[in-house]
Parts: sequence; C-alpha cells; structure tokens
Amino acid sequence: MKRKRVKKIFLLFILLFIILFYIFLKILRPIALQYSQNVIQQTASYAIHDALTDIIYENRSDYQQLVTLERDSLNQVTALKTDTILADFLKIQISRTTYDALNTLEQSGVDIPLGSIFAPTLFAGHGPSIHVGIASLGFADADFISAFTSAGINQTRHQILLEVNAEAQLITCFGMSDVKITNELVVTDTVIVGNVPESYTYIDDTEQSLLGKINDYAN
Repeated sequence: MKRKRVKKIFLLFILLFIILFYIFLKILRPIALQYSQNVIQQTASYAIHDALTDIIYENRSDYQQLVTLERDSLNQVTALKTDTILADFLKIQISRTTYDALNTLEQSGVDIPLGSIFAPTLFAGHGPSIHVGIASLGFADADFISAFTSAGINQTRHQILLEVNAEAQLITCFGMSDVKITNELVVTDTVIVGNVPESYTYIDDTEQSLLGKINDYAN
C-alpha cells in the first residue's frame, strides 16, 4: 500500500509538472518574451535617440548641406540637389553610432521585475528580477528621407528626416527572440517661400504626421 501511495504521489507530481510546464510554454513564456521585447525596444530607442541627437548637433552644418535649392531668375525653386557623397558618409557615421549604442546596451542589459511582467496592475516593480540583454546585433542601417508639407499660402515646409533601423537578438531566461528597433529624427526643417516643382512636392493642408508622405531621395 505504501509503495502504491508513493507511486501515485510521484505520478501526480509528474502530471502537475507537465501541466505547469505546458502553462509556462503556452501562456507565461510568450507574455514574458513580449514584455521583454517591449522593454528592450524602448530602452534601445532612447539610447539610440540620445546618441544620434548628440552626433547630429555636433555635425549640424553638414546636415544643412545635404540638400540645396536651385532657383531661376524669378527666384522660383527649380530643383533640389542632394549631396549623395555627404549623405553616404553621414549614413556610415550614423550606423556606427547606432551600433555603439546597442553594444553598450548589450554589455549592461536590463533587469525586469517578474511582477511587472505577469501582474503589472498589482505587482509592477515588485518581485525577483530577470536579466534581459542583447546577445548579438544583426545590423544597423540609416536612411535620409525628404518630406514636404504645406506651411501656408505659397509656402512649403521641407524637412530632412533621419530614419534608423536596427535588428538585434534578445536573450532572457525564457528564451531568445529577434528585436527590431526603429528611430526617426528631424535633422533639418526649412520653409520654402514660392512654388516648388510638383515632382518634389507632397502637400497636405492638415497638420497630420509626415509618416506615409515621404519620398526617399538619398539612395
């Protein structure tokens, strides 16, 4: 009888372990990985944004030379010329800065309390922490984007946007997953008085976001 009881307890323990393991794999693990991805994306975005803001400020005169306006005798804009050599140089510089920012994050990582993952409304910031870090950096790429919007009567607002994309591998005790990080910054902002060639113009009379209304010119 005693052996049978021990055997039943052992089987119940195994069954309970299987159930808990299944719950972990199907429910808890995806939640933990998604939360960890969100934290790393936010942390990495802040780190990249701060690093890029510094480098843009230090080289602001270079960014102002990316695009020049050509005008005719009536002072009307006839063309926008892009310095592609300067654009490529700045892209390389920005990609390196992005890589360095993520490399710093790879060495330090982020600690996340379990309460923030599984019961944020009750135990946010409490409980034992898990360490989340970046195992390896896949790539870091930068592009300049030219955007136009209406700035009033006979005025066009021209912005040069910097879009940075990076991909890294997230590593936690719950497993690994790929993380994509995207940052966008305005590097120049100019109001053009007069007509702009239609081939360059995308005018929106509302004050909506420029996302979706952009033309890539530096590739």
